[in-house]
Amino acid sequence: MRANRTALAAGVAAGVLAAVAACGGSTTTGSAASGPASPANRPTPTVTVTTQAPTPAPVVTPTPVVTATRVVTPAPVVTPAPVVTVTRTAVATVPATPTAAVPHLTNASAVVSQYYQDITNHDYAAAWALGGSNIAGETYAQYVAGFSTTASITLGTVSDFGASQVQAVLFATQTDGTVKQYQGTYTVANGVLTAASIRQTG
Repeated sequence: MRANRTALAAGVAAGVLAAVAACGGSTTTGSAASGPASPANRPTPTVTVTTQAPTPAPVVTPTPVVTATRVVTPAPVVTPAPVVTVTRTAVATVPATPTAAVPHLTNASAVVSQYYQDITNHDYAAAWALGGSNIAGETYAQYVAGFSTTASITLGTVSDFGASQVQAVLFATQTDGTVKQYQGTYTVANGVLTAASIRQTG
């Protein structure tokens, strides 16, 4: 049995050697053939190191920050115009005594008629000169103030009593529309009234 095993092993070894020889290899005998290959006979592995250039970081352009500056123009200051207060003191104006020319009237009735026509025309200076100063019994200012509410005077009947006296009825219309009636006797001398007697009858 042992002899068969030895023969079998020898046959296997011979077959292996033949295969190696056919491949052009060399064979070694002894324990060196069955041991590991020495380091000097090992092939040096080739290591290829590929260095890849680093990818540059992308350049980020910052977005410009726009700062809006609002310029507020202040409203103009309007200085109000100074208020000027004018204080007026009322001064009563006293009419000066008139020096109107006296008309040359020879008829007594004409003198009386002209006198009241001057008052109707508010020509108090002429009426004063025609004899108002003789029959008023007051100052010129008081005389004018007495006709402040008289709008007009109309003569009614006029009767002559001689060359110097006249009796007349007159109607004085007031500014409020009312009418006052008067009756009187007038004395005329040198074309002016020198005396009068007048009373209100209505």
